[in-house]
This record gives sequence, structure tokens and C-alpha cells, in this order.
Amino acid sequence: MSEDGVKETHILIIGAGVTGLVIAHALQQAGIRYTIFESEDAGKKRPKEWTMGIHWSLPLLERLLPPRLASRIATDASVDPSLNYDEPPNNGAYIYDGVTGEVLKDLTPPTGRIVRVSRRKLRALCSECIDIKHGHVLQDVTTSEDSKTVTAKFMNEDSYTGTLLVGCDGPRSAVRSCLFKSEPGEAQAQAMQGGVTTSMAISYPDPEIARYVREKTHPVWCMSISPLLFHFMSMQDVPDPDRPETWRFFYFDSWLAKDQDEVEEFRDRGGDILAALKERGGKLAEPFRTALLSIPDETELRYSELIYWVAKPWDTRKGLMTLAGDSAHPMPPFRGQGGNHAIQDAHNFVEIVKQISQTTGEEAKSSLQAKAIQEYSDEVAKRGGEETNLSLKNGMMSMQYVDFKESPYMKQGLNKG
Repeated sequence: MSEDGVKETHILIIGAGVTGLVIAHALQQAGIRYTIFESEDAGKKRPKEWTMGIHWSLPLLERLLPPRLASRIATDASVDPSLNYDEPPNNGAYIYDGVTGEVLKDLTPPTGRIVRVSRRKLRALCSECIDIKHGHVLQDVTTSEDSKTVTAKFMNEDSYTGTLLVGCDGPRSAVRSCLFKSEPGEAQAQAMQGGVTTSMAISYPDPEIARYVREKTHPVWCMSISPLLFHFMSMQDVPDPDRPETWRFFYFDSWLAKDQDEVEEFRDRGGDILAALKERGGKLAEPFRTALLSIPDETELRYSELIYWVAKPWDTRKGLMTLAGDSAHPMPPFRGQGGNHAIQDAHNFVEIVKQISQTTGEEAKSSLQAKAIQEYSDEVAKRGGEETNLSLKNGMMSMQYVDFKESPYMKQGLNKG
């Protein structure tokens, strides 16, 4: 209790991904109590790697993190700490025509910069000085009869009570399922249809190939569009700028399936997706042809299912429960917006929690929380739903060469939708 007898604001954060961790840091700086939970055990390493472009949300991220961490985003979390992300071409990216090799669009923003980060590195940076309760798999969420508190119950029989719970637990969010408990189908994420997709993080044993691919495309990231293939490539990690054989590249590839049987061949029946990728890649312009044909033969590729949920408004139970990040708007990666909208969510959420925590009087506090958290949630659902639809549209157009020049990527670039 605070001095005026009002329950102290206590935020329960479900999920210790980047969104949850950023919220935790911002609350910590504001002196607001929180507890953060993660379903995975401490030290568990995820086998898949990927990168994120932080662009229009970068100023928000730098404000949410404490200065000692914000100052290290480029040096400790970026895919290549040796680069200056304030200078071109490092502060942008290119879209290439995979048939001709020409640049279709320069994605360098007119103002600001882009820092491409390793998701693993950024999560490690944001985990510093945060006490995470690992191994807590959410079982259920309940609210008190007086609508003043919310309780999270976990599979390990632990339970914690707070004044507000935010789900940051990813695309298949358990918190989202709890919010739509009476209509479970409404919370169900779907698989994107129509394409074959795969991703990988690789190194080239031949340093000359690694140097050639990077020098001829972009030092950080780019993509190419062709009738055969949408190819996204970025650096994943550059341990030593002078030793190209140590560089790791991240590739995401997709193509329009001729029918559902082709999708099932790679998704369910063990089809050789690397061979299919190389067959298509061998018909592209350089340097993409070399980039794909030189993927080591021992690389294990699997079909990557892309899931999404077009957000719809949810009942926050009088301001006691809400969502942020991928829990609120999981979207395909075709416009590079998911992480940026997650940071926007975190910023908006924390600003509202600050207002709630500073309000005196129990009724006034409860009234503000109910109204403000519902308004926050409605805005997240609207913004997230619109961006998810744009990403779906862009994804299909990225696999249809003739339509791509009319795509959101070409018309809007990396701008907020």
C-alpha cells in the first residue's frame, strides 16, 4: 500500500523477449514495481537466429532503455559493431531486381538511421540488470471480484498478483488466449498461405565468396525480387571485420507455391528445400546467384511457417490485462515493422502506467486505469491490425515480380504504415 492507502502499482510482465524487457527497464527507471516472467529456462539457446531493423522506433528505444544500455545498441547488439550507422550506406538498405541486378529502391530514411540488430544480442543486452523469473509457463489469468487486482497462475503452481498484467509472450500468446477465453477461435494465429518459406544463418568457408557477396550487395542488409524468388539477406554477426570466413549471413527466402501440394512437400514430407532454393537461385543475377549457389551443402533447411494474427479489440477487464508486441500483432516479416511497432507499444504502455502510478485516490486510480488501458489496447489493435494487413499484402506481392513495384515496400519504404 502507498501512504494514502492505495494499492501500489505492480505490473506483471508475461514474456522476457525484447518487448517485455524494454518495458521492465522503463518501469525500473520510473521506480514502478514489476515482476517479469519467462517460460523458457535460464540459459536456453534458441536454434534459430534472425535480425531486426530498428528504424523509426529507434529514438523511442533509446528513451526506454537506461542510458548505459541505450548507448550500447550499435556496439553490443548490432550485426556488425564495427560500422557507423549514422553514415550511408550503413544507415539504409537496398531493394534489388533479382533479374537485372539493378537497384529498384534505396531504403535509406531521409532523416535518422537504421540499426540492424541481432535479436539474440539485443535480448542479451536488454536482459542486463533485470531479474527474470524463468521457467514460468502461464496457465491462467484471473481478476479479483472488485476489479482491483490480477493474478497470473503458472504450471509450476506459482501464482503472483499485481495491479496490471501485460502479455509480451509472443505470436502464440497465452495471455491473448486468456483474453479471448470465451471465444478461443478469435485469438488463434494463422499460417500465411500461398508461399514456400525458409531461413538460415550461414558462413561461407571461402572468405572471397563472403567478401564478394557482401561488397556487391550491401554492408548490412538488402533484398532482391524476381519471378522465382524473394531473397532477403543481412549480416547476422561479424566477429572479425578482417576475416570474412567468420562472418555469418542471415537469409530469408520465399517463393509463390504452384499449389498446396508443393507447400506440403517441404512442410510435411521432407522435401529437399535447399536443392529447390539453389535451383531457383542459380537463375538470378549476380551476386545473388553466387550467394545462393555457395550455401554449404551440409546446411539444414526447413520450411518456416509464418504465422500472423490480425488484431481485433480485446476487453481489458477494466484495465487489468493487455498485450504488447508480437502478442498483440504477430505479423509476417515482409515489411520489417514488427519490432518497431513493439517498441511503440512499449513506449505507449509505460507512459500510461506512469500516469496511473502518479494518480492519488483509489477510485481515481482505478477509473483512470480502466479507461487508459482500454484506449491503449484499442489503439494497439487498430495500428497492429493495419500493419499486419500491409505486411501480408507486401509479402504476396514480394513473391509476384510483376506486382512488386506497386507494393507497400516500394511506395512507403520503411515508413510507419
